[in-house]
Amino acid sequence: MRWFVLISLFLLAGCDQKGDRRKVGEIPLGYTGQARVNPYLAAEKYLDQQGWDVESSRTWSNYDFETRVIIMPGSFLQTKGMGIRVLDWVANGGNLVLTVEGGEPERNDFTTPDSGMGAPEKGDFTGLDHVFDQLEISSTYYSYQPAEEDSDREGHLSRFWELVKTREEWGGHHLEFEGEVGLEIENGWDWISDNDGSSRMVGRSYGAGEVMVLAHARPFRNPYLARADHAGFLDHLAGEYGGGGKIVFLYGSTTSFFGLIWKEGRMVVIGGFILLFAWLWMRVPRFGPILRDNAIKRQPYGKALTTSARFLWRTGQLEHLLRPLQAQLEKENQGDPETLYDRLAEQSGLTRADVAEALTIDPPKDPGHLVRVAQKLQALLKR
Repeated sequence: MRWFVLISLFLLAGCDQKGDRRKVGEIPLGYTGQARVNPYLAAEKYLDQQGWDVESSRTWSNYDFETRVIIMPGSFLQTKGMGIRVLDWVANGGNLVLTVEGGEPERNDFTTPDSGMGAPEKGDFTGLDHVFDQLEISSTYYSYQPAEEDSDREGHLSRFWELVKTREEWGGHHLEFEGEVGLEIENGWDWISDNDGSSRMVGRSYGAGEVMVLAHARPFRNPYLARADHAGFLDHLAGEYGGGGKIVFLYGSTTSFFGLIWKEGRMVVIGGFILLFAWLWMRVPRFGPILRDNAIKRQPYGKALTTSARFLWRTGQLEHLLRPLQAQLEKENQGDPETLYDRLAEQSGLTRADVAEALTIDPPKDPGHLVRVAQKLQALLKR
């Protein structure tokens, strides 16, 4: 206890250092509210102002032909069943825009240094693997030269990116891409190619619909929509695929509920575990020799009798409550049962049938019957 007090005083003494505080700099924490949860809120609002029917969702619904375009991150396709459902919707005339990296809602564009989940390995996202297999798309390493201009960038814009241009049939838009994921497709087309044959944006027809795969979701995310030609590219994309129908942004979480709690409230969880351990340490009995309990616990006789009666009733042995009384009467009154019953009835004021029932009943029919027989036996003992 003495050491604990000394350490506490030492820590408190070290806290009063007001003169040594210096402002080193500001760290951007990013958006708050709905913009922090939905990484495509700016794109959604922009298309809405352009007159498009647009919405966003965290989960997949039973989308019909009225939904013309769905934009989603590749990490949304975690299971093969989800991949099959998405391709079935495309085959019926839907247009899917899939981003491999950087589309996760958990990513904070202002603080997270990495660009996304990286090039997916086989088995990491079985739904995305299934879609790539069906579309004959493979992901490769993309060698690119990161942009160096805009030296006044801060926070999220300090992340390395590359400025690339789409083909002229897609308006020749300049787009910014992060990461090192390149795409190759066998029976489709690409809109952005490099000398090594890989591309940042590929696509192909599938059934009655089309699928476009982008290496990164940066052109659609909130902080970057006003950069380069991202807004114009999004408007061009809606015009090519929208067709007067609904446009949906899916931004489902890739983290489980417990994983989200650990990520957002790690210190609270750790503190809770510490408190639980302390509570168990105080409450759980220590290991050691078993000591004799010398405490004497008293309870009313009626309560003990009631407890015994309930136990005998559950076990079907109620006759054990009457046998001691019957044995005492038989011991005190020897003789022929016929004359004994008449004599006891005359002495106690009971009928002969009541005396015979009290001495011969086995077992009682119910608790009420047991009480009545016990009262008769008490009357015979007190005669």
